[in-house]
This record gives sequence, structure tokens and C-alpha cells, in this order.
Amino acid sequence: MRAVRRRRAPRAPRRCRADARRPPTTSRSHRYAERAAHDIAAAVSTPTQAKSDPTGRPGERQGQRPAALFFRAARRRVLAVVLAVGATIHRWLRRYRPYRVLRIELSGTLPEGPHALRLRDFGRRSSAPDLLTLLATLRSAREDPELALVVLDVHGIEAGWGTIQSVRRALLAVAAAGKPVWAYLTQPGTRDYYLASAASRVLLAPAGIFDVTGLASEVVFVKGALDKLGIEAQLARAGRFKAAAEPFTRTDMSPEHRAMAEQLLDDLYEQLVADVAAARATTADAVRAAFTEGPLLAREAVRRGLVDEVAYPDQLRRSVEERCGERAVIELASYRRRRAWATRRAALDAPTVGILAVSGVIGGEELPGSRSRTTSWRGFRRELEAMAEDASLAGIVIRVDSPGGSGLASDLMWREVLQARTRKPVLVSMGDVAASGGYYLAAGADHVTAEPATLTGSIGVLAGKPVLRGLYDQLGVTKELVVRGNAGRHSDYVPLDEENLGRLRSEAEAFYAEFVGKVASGRGLTAAAVESVAEGRVWTGRQAMARGLVDALGGIEETLAEMRRRLGVSAESRLALMRRPRERALWRSVAQLASRDALSDVLALVTPILRGERVLAVVPFVLRFVADGAEATRSESARAVMALAGAGDLGSPAPTWLRASRSLVHSTLAWSAARRAGPLVF
Repeated sequence: MRAVRRRRAPRAPRRCRADARRPPTTSRSHRYAERAAHDIAAAVSTPTQAKSDPTGRPGERQGQRPAALFFRAARRRVLAVVLAVGATIHRWLRRYRPYRVLRIELSGTLPEGPHALRLRDFGRRSSAPDLLTLLATLRSAREDPELALVVLDVHGIEAGWGTIQSVRRALLAVAAAGKPVWAYLTQPGTRDYYLASAASRVLLAPAGIFDVTGLASEVVFVKGALDKLGIEAQLARAGRFKAAAEPFTRTDMSPEHRAMAEQLLDDLYEQLVADVAAARATTADAVRAAFTEGPLLAREAVRRGLVDEVAYPDQLRRSVEERCGERAVIELASYRRRRAWATRRAALDAPTVGILAVSGVIGGEELPGSRSRTTSWRGFRRELEAMAEDASLAGIVIRVDSPGGSGLASDLMWREVLQARTRKPVLVSMGDVAASGGYYLAAGADHVTAEPATLTGSIGVLAGKPVLRGLYDQLGVTKELVVRGNAGRHSDYVPLDEENLGRLRSEAEAFYAEFVGKVASGRGLTAAAVESVAEGRVWTGRQAMARGLVDALGGIEETLAEMRRRLGVSAESRLALMRRPRERALWRSVAQLASRDALSDVLALVTPILRGERVLAVVPFVLRFVADGAEATRSESARAVMALAGAGDLGSPAPTWLRASRSLVHSTLAWSAARRAGPLVF
């Protein structure tokens, strides 16, 4: 019998060193797939030969036929596919398990638009949404039949009063739709509690302090510091109440400034007390007494009816589970992804409205290399013209949250609003502040809506320049000017003489008269009526409506209700929002990554003066809540001088490379989540 010649098995390829270090995979489906692929390759490329049988008995051969190997590999491959599909379905079911409770963490500023990349926020990964996203989500939540409860985790709110009022109104609408709202607080300040008071049930940590003590206004005057530095502010104002110049020229409040601050604080405090009393079903006197006697211990706050009960977080979790079952909670970001398909489907049939944000200081140009909150009139014109020419947009909403800025830029933006009105409806929705230059451009719109606590008005003008000769002398710096004509008036080394001071006052008064006339024409008032509420006086939104400066009270939803009326659609119809400026591509955001802190914000206020801007239309101050030992009202102009003197953010920051990498990761996640969440529909 002829012996079968054994063929040498092919040598296995030598693994490279990198492959040798590769850890074995732990996925069962992956191991099955690798084994199946190896067996199929062996069956097809190298037929297995039977080993020699020394006994000559075929039944004891150890080899296998290629067909058997092929079917064995195919069986393993099918099993691997089944396991992979099963794992995917399992993950999908875990992700899309039924929900009953929406949990929302509210903290920080609640900005108008998506969070920007900021170096100062490294390591502070916040899940708080922007204002429009939050309002759209709450609108969707109150119409969601699957949802039974909304739980808020409120802490460290830094938003303005107008923003908080918008969120409170949305929470009250959710509760009115039959979905209770619970709010959990640890150590609330005034802002935290004001927002949480709209909830159906308010819980406080047992060891927490109810640190709600009311409101206060504080203005910092820096004239004494400027005198020591040798800096003189030569400023002229048009309007008795235009107090933006006083921190530079006085050491205390003028009678007009104090009267304006008193009436603003009175109205804001009355709104706070009335809203809390209505939400907590108590009297205004009881709320005032609690604020006056604060801070309070947690159980004292419960006794006074300002809080429903004290509880730890685990006790709150058990209460939610008893009411809605275990594993029924869904976070805000996941909820928006779950509702994305319904949102996109609603947006297909809804008219589209463009919303253009005007935030921060108004100027001619953006600060180079800065991400401070500024709006340039050139960028505003570019975006507004594009929206006016876009046939897919039925209307335009301008969301104004600005204390003003350059008078020239404000006037140019006002003109662009008039031009856009000839093509489609242009409505204005005011945020926390829409004063001076911010009100200037709003006066040209078809309709103006403001929150009751919006700071608006401030129809007045400030003009001037700083004289730094004393500072130069102290530093040993001298200048010599060679002048032709009157160009020396713009130098920071030469003070203005009486003739040039008179010209400066004339410029301010001429621009003020122009300001008053355009407000009168836009609001349908007489010049005398506007003059009686002008002169730089700041009003709350509620006071401004009583004086004809705004048309209605409310936020973005009330503005969209007016847009539906103007478009001739039903009040229940949906509107899709398209934001402008468009969301920046991720690589552009990373390329322009820069620190955004108080220094960059306040520098934006004084930069127009330092660059020679003649006329400014800016609000003198911005009111803030006093909470947890934080600062109260600060004069933005005073903060600017303090920043120039070197008062920036304190503390030792993390290394730049570490902060940049953290910010990039967090912003990438937020950017991708926003892309998946779909459009905003109201």
C-alpha cells in the first residue's frame, strides 16, 4: 500500500511586536467572528489532508473534510451576528426604556445661546442648557403624554431677573398642564429660590441655610482712585439721569441717580415679593417679613411656608420612585434626543422664524482676539440682510440683551431694522437688559416685548474722553504733539479746553435729540411724551409698558404668539426657530478658543472710549441679586476701571494645555449633543 506523503503545514505568519502586545479582546461575539473567519479562510485556501494512519484503519483518521469546516465556520459566524444584533437591541432598549420623570439641573447663567468655549470653565462640565433650549424643552414636556413629573436641581443660579421670569412662567405652564414640578435646593440664594418658587413642591436640604434676604444696589465710584493715578475723565452727558458718567466724575450718587435707583429697586422688590407670595399661597407681608429676618434655618423656612419639606437627595429619589417607579428618570439631554424625531417632524410642517441675538456691548467692530459679549453693527447687518432675503423665513425675532454701547453703531442697526421691516415682520424680545443703545435699535421694530423685570429705557447720551497726562507724568512718560487743525482734541495727553468741551456737549445734545425723535416715530408718541420718560432714566419692563415704551410683557413665547397673529396662523400652530448667528462649526470654535471672563466683558465697555468713540449710549448699571455673599449691583464702568487697574479673576488656574483639552472634550460632547437634538420648536 502506497504511503501518503505528509505535507508540511504552512508556518503561521510571525506577529509583529505591536501585535504581540495587543491585549486579547473580551467580546464573545468578536471572538466567534474571528474564529469563524479563520476557519473559513483555512477551509477555502488550504484543504486539510488526512493524517497518516499507521494502523491502516480509515475510521480512525483525525482529519476533517473542507465542507465540514466550512459549515462549522458558517455556524459560528451566524452565532456571532446573532449575538451582536442582540447586544445592539439590548443597548437600544436600555437607552429607550420608558420614562416618567424628567430631571433638569439648573445652574449658572442660562445664556441666550449655546455655551461658548471658555478657558475659565475647565473642569466645570455643566449640564445646564441655554435659555431657548430650556424653554423649548419645557414646551415639549407639557405636551408629552409619557411624562408625569419634572424634578429640578437648582443651585448657583447666576441668570438675570428677566431670564428667571421666563423660566418661571414656563414651569408654571408645565404644572398647569397636569405635570407636577418638584424643586430641590441645598443652600438657596435669592435667585435660586425665586426660580424654584414656581415649583409645585419645594424641598430643602436639612442642613441648608435659606439665604434669601432680598435685593440691594451698590455702585462703585472710582474718581478718588483715578485722581491718585492722575487720570481725569472729561465727560459730557445729555439727560439728567444718565448716570453712567458719575463713577468717573463723582464720589457719591447725585440726587437723580439715587432717585432712579430707589424706584428701580422698589419695583423689582415688589415683583419678587408678589411672585413668591402667589406661588406659595401666602401673603406679601409674610414674604417681606421672611426676607427681612433672613437668613433662615431650613425648618424655619418650612414653618413659614416658604419650603414644603426638608429632605436629603436619597429621600427625594425614593419619593420619586414611589410615585413613578424605579428607573423612570430621564435627563434633559437624553430627553431632547428622545423627542428629536417628533420635533423634526413638527418642524417640517411649521412656519420658520429666524431669531437674531444681540448680546453684550454694541460696537462698530468686535474686539480682536476676544470672545467677550459684543455685537458689531457690521455682523448684525450681514445677518439681518440674509434673514430678510431668505424666502424660507416667515418672520424675524430680534432677541436683545444689551446695555448699549456705541451711539453710531446703535443708529446704524436701527436703520437696518427699518429696512428689514419692509420685507417681513420684525419683532423684538427683550432679555435681562435692553437699555440705551439696546433700546435704540428695538424702537424701530414692529412690536416690542419685555419681561416685567427687564431693565430698559435709558434714553440718553454720554460723550467724552480720558485724559492720562497725570499718569504719564508719574510714569516718566512725555509726549509732544505737532498738530494741524483741531486734531489735538482726540489726544489723551491734552485736556479739552472750554471751546472743545462746548463742542462735545453740542454733539451729545444733537445725538440725544436724534435719539428722542426716532423713539417717538417708532413708538407712535410725541417728542414731548418721549422727553418726559427719557433723560437717561432706566425703567423696568413693567414701568416701560405703562409709559408706552414697550407693547407687551412676556418673553420669547409671548413674542412668538404675536408673530403667529401677524402671520395669520392659529394660536395653537407650531413655529420652528432658526438661530442667527448660525452655530459655529466645531473647528472654528476651537480655533478661536479664548478666555471669557469679567475682564474681557468690562473691557468691551471702555474700549470705545479708549479708541476715540465720541458718543456712547450705555446703561449706567446692571442690577444683580444679592445671594450667598456675592456682589450686588455694580457699576459696569467702575468695574472696567478696576479691571484696567489689574483686578481680574483671582486664584491659580490649571495649566493652559490641561484646561484647553478639557474644554475641547466637553465642548465637543455638547456640540454633538446639540446636533442630535434637532431644531427648536415652540
